[in-house]
Amino acid sequence: MYSPVVQGTGVHVEFNLFYDPKNAAEANRVKDLSTAATKALMARGAFFSRPYGINTNLVINKDAATVGVMKKLKKMFDPNYVMNPGKVGF
Repeated sequence: MYSPVVQGTGVHVEFNLFYDPKNAAEANRVKDLSTAATKALMARGAFFSRPYGINTNLVINKDAATVGVMKKLKKMFDPNYVMNPGKVGF
């Protein structure tokens, strides 16, 4: 499988998809594009270092070991779950 490497190191790619949140059709089009792109990239082995937003659960649920560690850390550092509730996918 092809993995993008430049001078022996991995490549970071980031996209900003701007849209008018008041325009429901445009917002849905961007949401669908983002989800389709995330699924396609994941199927090709992409690694998401900072998943957030609508695709967080798609990325996080691919790696059960990471989810377990994140839950343990969350419980240690935020036992009352007050910091960013729901932002990490749980």
